[in-house]
Amino acid sequence: MRKKQKRDLYAPEEFDEREERPSRSQLKRDMHDLQQLGGDLAALGDRVVKEANLPPEVEKALLLIKKLTKHEARRRHMQYVGKLMRTFDTSHVREIVEAAHQGHQVKTEKFHRLEKIRDALVDGDDDLLQELFETHPEDGQRLRQLVLGARREKASGKPSKNARALFKLLREFPEDEES
Repeated sequence: MRKKQKRDLYAPEEFDEREERPSRSQLKRDMHDLQQLGGDLAALGDRVVKEANLPPEVEKALLLIKKLTKHEARRRHMQYVGKLMRTFDTSHVREIVEAAHQGHQVKTEKFHRLEKIRDALVDGDDDLLQELFETHPEDGQRLRQLVLGARREKASGKPSKNARALFKLLREFPEDEES
């Protein structure tokens, strides 16, 4: 009887015909992405989750996330959400979450733009003040009063009560007419 040799056990031809499938690490990354997607959707609120047209068990699981306060329970539940998210096409969910993030980004950009306008007015940009006065004559007097008051507060080092009121007034102006 002949003893098996190591080279008899290894046949590289067997491995040439294997299907290429994702690695275990890639599967884990995909699973974590789906968990994150579910968490992001749940963070948008109950109304958004209900309007997303999800399967009932997924919707129920997403609505339950906010009620869980214990870390380990929440972690296990997020794994369950990830498992449920694998059962259907999540492209619609990704679109909803992306649209929400873009909406937030637009609001942030508008906020920063208004802050720059306010700071320019308080720092003494009279051309901008005149331009705003001409485009909004109904609020022009109030605008000038707030700008002058904010400039005085800044010069004396007092808290900027008028600058906050000026920012609120600028927020009320229509979007298309802002500088």
